[in-house]
Amino acid sequence: MLLTLILIFSALQLASCNYDEAAAQSKSNCPEFDFKYVVDTLIQQQRELCRYQCLTNSNEDLVAALKAQIEAILPLLFHSPLIYNNNKYIISKFPYQSSVEAMTYCKAFGGYLAEVNDNNEYTALQNFVLNTPAVDIVLIAGSDAITEGTWRFQRTGGPVPILDWCPGQPDNLGEEDCLNLWKQFGGKMNDLPCGFRSSEDRFMCELPKLY
Repeated sequence: MLLTLILIFSALQLASCNYDEAAAQSKSNCPEFDFKYVVDTLIQQQRELCRYQCLTNSNEDLVAALKAQIEAILPLLFHSPLIYNNNKYIISKFPYQSSVEAMTYCKAFGGYLAEVNDNNEYTALQNFVLNTPAVDIVLIAGSDAITEGTWRFQRTGGPVPILDWCPGQPDNLGEEDCLNLWKQFGGKMNDLPCGFRSSEDRFMCELPKLY
């Protein structure tokens, strides 16, 4: 439990710093996001959880308390979720500096970058992007950084089984090695850099059944 909270705090601290850097690099008006409020909320929730722990020794109760804590944090950082095949999918409200950083955020909440494993899941995630406001390009799992043109999931190293590209893509313009869904083209796939590109870009996490 403590490790999970440390990961969340670290991710939030990093996000706050990088969000400011992203705004400066893009020289655009980014939507204001109050990370101090999120951290203060986390601290208060941790205090309440500690009080609760003093009253019970049940592991099941502790797991339930941690789950409730995570559920309370998610709406501050992510748009309303999609529940598909008993998994939860969430799209960030803030940008990322790199795909590695995005994976760290997902891991902090017990998940990973969303992995498209079949056509039904792909359709569900496309519709999720299309129906989520204030997003256009959304990072998901998949990279051909190791071998150009061979797309694999970063978490498992397994091949990406579904590749459905936007017109003219992939073009690998400027070392574009990471996979995204692009709302402008109906949620189809596009290759973009794995590093920072725009303060408007978002990422999608997949949280397994525990959450």
